[in-house]
Amino acid sequence: MSHADAAKNLYRNLAYECDMAMALVDILLEEQACLVKLQTTELNSLALRKEAMMLELEKRYLNNVQLAKAEGFQPNMDGIALWVDVLAAHEPRLLGTYSTLRTTLAHAQRLNKTNGELVTEQLAGLQERISILTAAAVAEQKPTASDTYGPKGGMSQSALTGGAMPRAVIR
Repeated sequence: MSHADAAKNLYRNLAYECDMAMALVDILLEEQACLVKLQTTELNSLALRKEAMMLELEKRYLNNVQLAKAEGFQPNMDGIALWVDVLAAHEPRLLGTYSTLRTTLAHAQRLNKTNGELVTEQLAGLQERISILTAAAVAEQKPTASDTYGPKGGMSQSALTGGAMPRAVIR
């Protein structure tokens, strides 16, 4: 394959990867909105779409690494960047497309990291609430005025009042 054909081929591949990366950013933004609004029902389908897209981008990257290696370049990001520079003489749009791809993927990586931090923060808050409720449920062993939660909800006998006391049920 001539350098001109290889350049056009690579341009088409990278342009497609740019479109995929931009779609990934859209998914990550949607995921972030769901996390912020605590809309957990949509997260599963978003996670599946995100994973599939990330796997496809990784597969395409590894293919580009092999193509660059076959042309005598290092099998890594630096090798691909140098390969793009060389082929850009035959297809000037390559430089901009490759730059856009790298920028978009970096943006996706930052969003994914932020989303992970949101999940961690929400899990910590949930764990704190569970601990509070668990401590209150343990108080059932030594009833006190704070004995309002239990594993099954309903009414429990309070040692202080001698009567029935309602318990909240958490679902």
